[in-house]
Amino acid sequence: MTKKYVKGVDKIYFKKDLWFFFLGFLLVFTPSCGNDAKLFNRDKVIARVDNTQITERDLVKYYRTLVPSSIEEAGTAPVSMDLKKSLLERLIYDRLLMLQAAKTGITVNDEEVDQLYAGIAKDYGKDFKGFLKRFHLTPEEWKKALRRNLLIDKVIKRHMRTVNDVSKEEIRAYYQAHLDEFKIPMQYHIFQIVVPTRKLAVQLINKLKKRQSFQSIAKKFSIFPEGKRGGDMGYWREDHLPAEFEIVRQMRVGEISKILHSPYGYHIIMLTEIKEARQLSLKEAGPQIARKLLSKRRESEKELWFKKLKGKAHIVVYMKVLESITFN
Repeated sequence: MTKKYVKGVDKIYFKKDLWFFFLGFLLVFTPSCGNDAKLFNRDKVIARVDNTQITERDLVKYYRTLVPSSIEEAGTAPVSMDLKKSLLERLIYDRLLMLQAAKTGITVNDEEVDQLYAGIAKDYGKDFKGFLKRFHLTPEEWKKALRRNLLIDKVIKRHMRTVNDVSKEEIRAYYQAHLDEFKIPMQYHIFQIVVPTRKLAVQLINKLKKRQSFQSIAKKFSIFPEGKRGGDMGYWREDHLPAEFEIVRQMRVGEISKILHSPYGYHIIMLTEIKEARQLSLKEAGPQIARKLLSKRRESEKELWFKKLKGKAHIVVYMKVLESITFN
């Protein structure tokens, strides 16, 4: 990286970037280079990345996309210098990847953008315009952000093709060194009915003694959400049992508990199955280990790769300008 020392200027050293997988939709800065520079000819330049500029407007727009409130409210709370640096680091990171996309000829067509936009809009339904408004975005700005993020995603994915898959030997070595990670404790399959009064709970216990269906009673009377599923709470690990379920340790499969009281109401519990504690085999644990090791390898490669990109770039940050930004 070419270093340029100017009074009031310093270089920001990037910490471990936690945003690597957050390539979503919140970045809306416009590159200040070529003809676009005219848009910001009155803007203060915060940083230069090769032949491009990052301006005050870029930073303010990006900040406001992260604040789900009105534009006026966005500037009321003081913004720390650490946060300003963090925001600028993200803009520099994205700018370098955008420049990399241009160098390698990676593009995104309108169809890709429109398809992604339509999918997101469909997910939000009628609330989509309100969502954009809360983040100070117009549909056009949103599409520009999607295009940039699709480009960045493509740049990273293309580079990640060079990362080797995890070998069987690596998976086996990890498994042998971390056997405790793959121990599954005893699990209990629990159903419950929760009602607001003891009187109602007694009435339901009597129905159950007459062999009426636990699931049908739960659907009709239970006030907890799982009542709609017949009271099915799923499997609970022995080491994760809440206080209300501790009784299952003494229950037999098929047994129904006595009435239990908690701050939430009156509980009736049924134990339907017990899965004994066991050790996952290498075959069972293999896919999980492979995903974990590959994710770690990709993170390390991204950090090294981005460090190289920064090393080849000419980046100057104007700290005094950054300090003066108020977001008002």
